Amino acid sequence: MFSLKNKTALVTGSTFGIGLGILQVLARAGANVVMNGRKTPPDLDQLLKELSSHGNRAIFIPADVSQAKDRERLFQESLKAFGRFDILVNNAGSFFDSGWDRLNEETFDSTMNLNVKATFFMSKRVIDHCRELKQKGSIVLVASTNSFAAERGSPCYDTSKGALLMMTRSLAVQTFKDSVNVNALCPGLVDTPLVRKLAGDDATFNMIGRNVPKGRFCTIEECGYAVLYMVSDEGQYMTGQHITLDGGILAVQHTAVDDLGAKTPS
Repeated sequence: MFSLKNKTALVTGSTFGIGLGILQVLARAGANVVMNGRKTPPDLDQLLKELSSHGNRAIFIPADVSQAKDRERLFQESLKAFGRFDILVNNAGSFFDSGWDRLNEETFDSTMNLNVKATFFMSKRVIDHCRELKQKGSIVLVASTNSFAAERGSPCYDTSKGALLMMTRSLAVQTFKDSVNVNALCPGLVDTPLVRKLAGDDATFNMIGRNVPKGRFCTIEECGYAVLYMVSDEGQYMTGQHITLDGGILAVQHTAVDDLGAKTPS
């Protein structure tokens, strides 16, 4: 059950954080995996050894997916290494917002080029490949709870993640007859190096985690398990949909009354 044996999976932006967690889970399920990032991680040999310890293979291909030539090279080298291409997880993305007063076209363009444009054209490349060979394929876009609810200080990021959710639906509509599934993962607060950096210190990080309805951050492995279902044979009826992993954040209505510490009517 949930076996990916003999399948090939590429996860963009997978040298750390959510991408690495997804890659690890897919590797444990037996997939041959392609790790990707702009820079070579210092512990690459150890990471590849761990990823390829499940009767599978693992390689690293450095590439900046915001660049068209790098995207095509990444796809071609992945295909050459394993002879087939089955799963794409578009995880590469970043947060470039630095305050409303400093928001400019460069910030907006950087966000959209990486978070949206790269995802769209990586997905199109895989869809075209699957159509040409008449084979099944699975694509996952890593969106966010920011796809549904905005936060102060992140207008570019929020806009990009909202776009990914509609992109998921639109690509799914284009591929209904192609045996290609397109879905999205929408994580909330996940324990990653980037989130810890944004928190500033352990005390703040821990406080934020306690404020999640479930009382903690999501783990990168939990993100991986959700993706595993979406790309497995067992999840093939699902397309144009999303899985939200937020510990209950979006289920809670936060109002000014909450800020005052007052009790709301039951």
